[in-house]
Amino acid sequence: MIHLSSDIRLTDELERQLMQEAIDEQNRFKPGVALKSLFVKLGKTQKSSSIAPVSRKNVESAA
Repeated sequence: MIHLSSDIRLTDELERQLMQEAIDEQNRFKPGVALKSLFVKLGKTQKSSSIAPVSRKNVESAA
């Protein structure tokens, strides 16, 4: 990010361009980020399904 000193003023056109570029960048599809998100979700699902179910025998002996 570019930091401008307080004494620099942007023209309306330049400000519009910068805002439009920022919006376009936000809306741009990023396959790497999407794949990472998918794998994180799959990993969480895998971890939650790998938990061993509690058997009746263990529950009765604990009581």
